[in-house]
Amino acid sequence: MVFLKNLFKSKSSSLVLLGGNTGTGDHADAIYRKITELAGGKKGKIGVITSANEPYDWDRKKKGDLADEPSAKNSKMAANRYIKRFKEQGIKAEWIPIDLANKALADDKNLAKRITSGEYTGFFFGGGKQDYFTEAFFRKNAKEDSVDTIVLQAIKNSFKSGKLTIAGTSAGAVIQTANVMIVRGKGNQVIVEGAHEGKDFDRSTLQYLRGGGFGFFDHGIIDSHFSQRGREGRSIRLASDTDTRKVFGIDEATALVVTKANQKNPVMEIVGQNGVHIFDLKEAKSKINKESLWSINNVKSTYLIHGDQYIPKKDRVIFSADKKNIENQEMYRGRLRPTRDIFSSRKDAKNKFINTARNLVNTLDLKRAHGYMRTKGVDYRVTFNRSKQTEAYYIDRDAERQISYRDLIIAIAPKDNN
Repeated sequence: MVFLKNLFKSKSSSLVLLGGNTGTGDHADAIYRKITELAGGKKGKIGVITSANEPYDWDRKKKGDLADEPSAKNSKMAANRYIKRFKEQGIKAEWIPIDLANKALADDKNLAKRITSGEYTGFFFGGGKQDYFTEAFFRKNAKEDSVDTIVLQAIKNSFKSGKLTIAGTSAGAVIQTANVMIVRGKGNQVIVEGAHEGKDFDRSTLQYLRGGGFGFFDHGIIDSHFSQRGREGRSIRLASDTDTRKVFGIDEATALVVTKANQKNPVMEIVGQNGVHIFDLKEAKSKINKESLWSINNVKSTYLIHGDQYIPKKDRVIFSADKKNIENQEMYRGRLRPTRDIFSSRKDAKNKFINTARNLVNTLDLKRAHGYMRTKGVDYRVTFNRSKQTEAYYIDRDAERQISYRDLIIAIAPKDNN
C-alpha cells in the first residue's frame, strides 16, 4: 500500500514496450516483474488486450475445439498466456475481449467507467498486427477523421492523470506511438523504394500511418523484433521520409521501460536479454540521385542494453554502473570482414547490423566498418564510422562480452556513392 500511495502521489504513469518473443527465463521474468511492480504489485490489476490477434470467435468457427488449444494464436488463447505470466508474478490480470469480432466493447460505457474508477492499474497489449488495434479502437466521425472510442479515451485519461502503466509487446508496443506508426514493410527493397502512407498496399511495401497509434509514446518511431529481423534500414528510411527525428528499435526478449511517461522529463531504461537501438536523424542528410536512388548519411546510432538509461529530452546516455569503458580494452585487432547481408534479410543471417557495430567499437584503432545490402539491381553499402563522441562500455558475463555504445555515425548509399 505504501508503494501505491507513493506511485499515485507522484502522478507518474509508465510505459513498458517489449520487442516481442520474450520467451521464458530470467530475462522474461525481469520484464514481467517490472510491469508488475509499476502496475502496483499485488494490489494492482492488469487488463489484457489482444485485439491484434485473430478473434477467438472466428477461429472457433474455422477450427472448432482446436481454437481452445493452449498454443492457439487467437485472441482468447493469447490472452490466457499473458494472464498466466502475470499471475506468476502475483498480480491480478483479466482479459478484456476487444477484438475485430467484438469491436463494440471498445464503445462500452460500463467498461469505460471501470477504467476511470481506477479498477485497472495497468493494461497489457499483445502482439499480432498493429493495424488490427486501429480498427478496434478508432472510429470515423462525420468528417472521416479517426477518433478514439470511449474505452481508449478512458485509458488515455487515466494515463495522463498518472495512475496507469501501459505495456505492450511487438504490435502492442508499436501501437503506442503518438505520431508516425509503421504498419508493415518486408525485405531490403523497401529501403530502396521508400515509404507509403496508408495500409492498403501489398504487405511487402513499407507502409505507415501518420498519427495512427494510441499516442502514449511521443519520442519517435517504435519498431520491434529489431536486430533479429534486420529492421534497421527500413526504420531509417521511414524516419527520413516522414521527417521523424528518432527511431527506437526494440530487440526481442527486451523491454524499453519509460517512467514519468506522462511528464515532460521521462526516463528510459533497458530491461532484458538484448538491447534497444536509438537512431537520431537530427543531423542526417538524405537525397535522391539522378538514377532515383536514395541515400542518407550522418545518422547517429546508439545501442543500449540491460541497465542502461536514456534521457530523451537531453539526449543523455547513462551506461549501467556495472560496465567498464572499452577504450584500450578492445578484444580485436585489424580490420573487419564486411557482411553481404547487413540487414539480415535471410533467416539464418541474424543480428548482422548490431554485430558489425559492436565489433567496430571492440576493435583497437579501427575507425570504420561497412557491410552490404541484398537488393535487386543495385549494390548498396552501409558504413559505420566512429565519431569524436563515440563511447562504448562493456561487461563480460557468461563467457560473452556484452557491449553498449553511443554515437556511431551511419551512412547508407549506392556503392558507387561511398
